[in-house]
Amino acid sequence: RSLRYRTQGNRESQKSRSDLPRRTHCLSSSASFEQPAPALPMATQHISPASKGTHSAAPRHLSRSGTALQHATAASAGQSGRVLIIGAAGAVGTALAREILRLRGPKSVIAVLRRTPLPDDLASGCVQEFGVDVRDADSVNAVFAKHAGTIECVWNLAAPLSVETAANPEVAEAVTVGGMRVLLEACAAHGVKKVCFSDSIGSFGHGSPRDGATARWLVEHPEHDPGSEYGRQKMRCRALLAEFAARVEGGDTRWAVIPGVLHPDPTWGAGTTEYALDVMLSAVEGRPVTLNVPPEVPLPMIHRDDLVRALVLLMDTPRHRLKEPTSGYAIAGFSFTANELVASLRTQHCPSLSVAPPPAGGVTGAAAELARAWPDSLDGAAAQRDLGFVPKHTLESTLREVCAAHAKRLAMQAKL
Repeated sequence: RSLRYRTQGNRESQKSRSDLPRRTHCLSSSASFEQPAPALPMATQHISPASKGTHSAAPRHLSRSGTALQHATAASAGQSGRVLIIGAAGAVGTALAREILRLRGPKSVIAVLRRTPLPDDLASGCVQEFGVDVRDADSVNAVFAKHAGTIECVWNLAAPLSVETAANPEVAEAVTVGGMRVLLEACAAHGVKKVCFSDSIGSFGHGSPRDGATARWLVEHPEHDPGSEYGRQKMRCRALLAEFAARVEGGDTRWAVIPGVLHPDPTWGAGTTEYALDVMLSAVEGRPVTLNVPPEVPLPMIHRDDLVRALVLLMDTPRHRLKEPTSGYAIAGFSFTANELVASLRTQHCPSLSVAPPPAGGVTGAAAELARAWPDSLDGAAAQRDLGFVPKHTLESTLREVCAAHAKRLAMQAKL
């Protein structure tokens, strides 16, 4: 089992998926699924900036990093502007709201919600607005009118996940694209200039870069078809953002290409990279695993804490420092295959973890097809340069935290 390394100067990312066959990376299926695998080399270990020379080789798993730029963020307790978050009750939304409150103080977040309230510890610090449907212009405009003159920035996190979108594309279109249109019209009507958007690795498809994918590539290839309704909806949202920035004086739109998000929460939605969360929980519970993604396909992931830190930096970095076209940035963490995840879990947490071998014809279904089309890794160089963002978490540290959280919950449930 050999790991492939590349230097920072390697431009393999310019090769398209149509040029290169999909690799079987690191572990063979038989090594991972038929018997517990021995410890892997520390392929995903974070290399500190100080230890990396200009020409040193870095594992594919790592985002390119170096010394972080020390940008002072605009987030401070003394700032009067509030941040309105659409989708504040989700896995990313709750964490983003919590971090903004930590930086700016109580009532600095307006959490726009349909029915699900925020956790008690978060609800007390936020301004919660219930009964708001991003598809309904009246309910959205009512929130903007109520808080007129206090909203500095809007974060749009509202969108079904990839597998959910594949199952019901019409509803996803109404929420993702229709909701973005409603939101931007409300911003224009109420004088809100800054809008931030959570894009996705789903914006890439066959023919896009395999390694080191960037937001810039998406801007420079507007004709690219992601091959899925999920990706096309993200593409249409970027077009709406660009139109808003062009027609609204002082319009300031920013967007982040987000990889799979790993977190210790007990529940999550139906996405593609969420397979990793399923596997971690199964390992702790001692349940066998059946994968819904090809076991040899790498996918970009990130710890939620790192992602939220990057999103705050994207929101707060002064506009003149954002050098990427349309202020889009790929937020890179680390990449791994399902084989590698299983091997790490067997080594560190659950030696007896049982995984069903993939079908003879390969894994099929929406998640499998999306995983094959998406990039193997993201290039975080632009986010490091302009935002000062360097990820702190590795696969190993993330597994320790997530598995410990699940184990703690199970132990508490056993006492009931």
